[in-house]
Amino acid sequence: MLLQSRLHDPRALIAAGTSSLAIALAAQRFLHPPTDFWQGFVAGLTGVLVGLSIVLNLRGLALRRQSRRQ
Repeated sequence: MLLQSRLHDPRALIAAGTSSLAIALAAQRFLHPPTDFWQGFVAGLTGVLVGLSIVLNLRGLALRRQSRRQ
């Protein structure tokens, strides 16, 4: 229930999107696993976080624009 109310708050969505982008960039910069498997895992996780960031930021911007029109 708490998460459902946050999904309609543009500020919370933009903050979550920015946070996931920051985590993805930090992981890409500072995590250097020794084996190929973990390198692929970190690359995949980074990709998921960047994609999540794009979705959350665009959704937050759309909700912000929609609330300004009303």
